[in-house]
Amino acid sequence: MTSDGNAARPGPLTVGQFRAQFRAQQGSSTGEASPAICVGGKRLPQDGDIALAELDIDLNAPAQYCSPEEYLACSTEAELKQKPPPQLGLEKYLTLWILLAVAVGIGVGQIPGVRVALHALKVGNTNLLTAMGMIIMLLPPFAAVKYDELFVSLRSIPKRLAFGSVLVNWAIGPFLMLFIGLATLHDHADLLQGVMYIGAARCIAMVLVWTAIAGGDQFLCVSLVLLNSVITVITYAPVVTLLGVVARALGVNVRGDVSFLTVLQNVLIYLGIPLLLGIAMWAVGRNYPSYRTCFLPRFAPSGLIALLWTVVMMFAEMSKPLLGGQVGIGNIFWVCVPLLCYFLLMFFVSWAISRYILSGTKPQSITFAFTAASNNFELALAACTAIFGTSSNQAIATVLGPLLEIPVMLGLVKVAQCLASEWNEVASSESEKSSDEESG
Repeated sequence: MTSDGNAARPGPLTVGQFRAQFRAQQGSSTGEASPAICVGGKRLPQDGDIALAELDIDLNAPAQYCSPEEYLACSTEAELKQKPPPQLGLEKYLTLWILLAVAVGIGVGQIPGVRVALHALKVGNTNLLTAMGMIIMLLPPFAAVKYDELFVSLRSIPKRLAFGSVLVNWAIGPFLMLFIGLATLHDHADLLQGVMYIGAARCIAMVLVWTAIAGGDQFLCVSLVLLNSVITVITYAPVVTLLGVVARALGVNVRGDVSFLTVLQNVLIYLGIPLLLGIAMWAVGRNYPSYRTCFLPRFAPSGLIALLWTVVMMFAEMSKPLLGGQVGIGNIFWVCVPLLCYFLLMFFVSWAISRYILSGTKPQSITFAFTAASNNFELALAACTAIFGTSSNQAIATVLGPLLEIPVMLGLVKVAQCLASEWNEVASSESEKSSDEESG
């Protein structure tokens, strides 16, 4: 460390090497949890393999620790000079894939003997083939978590944004979904119950994609996803139970025979098993660089493939009741109304809260809005299928979530980019006005 507070930077260093060198010069142990490091007001990324020369930072600028309390002073994470544009893979056409999976499932269900075979594989309300798909579809996001950096990431979230995110995601979001559902689905209690399970499931995977495309703060996004993942494991069962109590108190006859322990048991199965498998995969793969560079990118589509498999199995099992008129297709599509209203309200309200109340930066506000507007439909689908049955209206309601999410979120990406442009214009106008006043 030089006298002016700069770390010596001889030769090309990676972020990891620089971080270790800086901590050694500061007298900090490399093993202890420490705050982020900023160079010229930009946070170094978590990936230690990135070369410093590839980052858009001033290597002659002073370096310093950025504690959680000072986190907002570090306006953005340092980005690559030649940043590859984020790309959508299989999920780009997920709406089409789900519709095809529905058609395939209905067709398979018409094959003689299929429904009997699926029934023979049932344990409780779920057949084993569906259960397998529901576990695998939640596995990729848990396998991608860096568990050794979990608490450091959580501590690095600005306190205002962390508190605001918890408030919006867990106090406002689930009840907003409930009240929108009450206004639009009051005559369809089973569909409303499925919507409630969606409202209580916060997004832990796809929000990373939307934030990257829209230009949000990726470090903050990962941190908020980790925070919501921890909270989901603890509070999902209590929240959906509470929503059911509120709905019944308001006169909607949602099923009251679903106890807290029933919900908790299924959450532990369909959220706990993927979590434990993800931790095991990380524990083995963390010692191999190819785990993140090769394995995880190739493994990621398995979650969406498992979702499509689950949809095929669901509609194969309910094919005959569906075509026999025992399930009201027109009523089911009413679920689209509360979901669409919810997506839009949560996005714009969260954007306003971050920008005008929490004083978030432009990238932080983009991230804040998308983490609030996105939901974990896979978890809601798994819970409803296990509790109410594969062919229940509650489970079918959760299938409509991904159908809407992709086109709506792609539209909100465009909206976020427009809001960001307006933000830049306002900032430029204020800067010019300030300069004119000083010159005057």
